[in-house]
Amino acid sequence: MPSYQLRDTATRQVLARDLADYAAAEAALDRLDDELEHDLAANGEGASRIRLRLDVEKVTDGTSEAVGHHVLLLGVDDHTDPLPAL
Repeated sequence: MPSYQLRDTATRQVLARDLADYAAAEAALDRLDDELEHDLAANGEGASRIRLRLDVEKVTDGTSEAVGHHVLLLGVDDHTDPLPAL
C-alpha cells in the first residue's frame, strides 16, 4: 500500500512521512504553512520573506516518486498595493 510524504526541494529533507493519501499530504501542507506563518509572525518577519517549494511524493515499496508540488509564499497576507496612487 503506498503512502505519501512531503519533501523540501532545496534541502531534500523529508518534512512529513507516512501520510495515508494525497488529501492527507494536502492537509499536512496546510498545517506546515500555518505553523511557519505563526513562527514568522512571532519573530517579527515581514511579508514575502520566505518561499518554499515542497514536493508531494508517493512512496511504494521504499521507492518515492514526485506526484505534485506546492510553493508556499509565507507572509503574503500583508497586502501592499503594487500600483502607485493617482
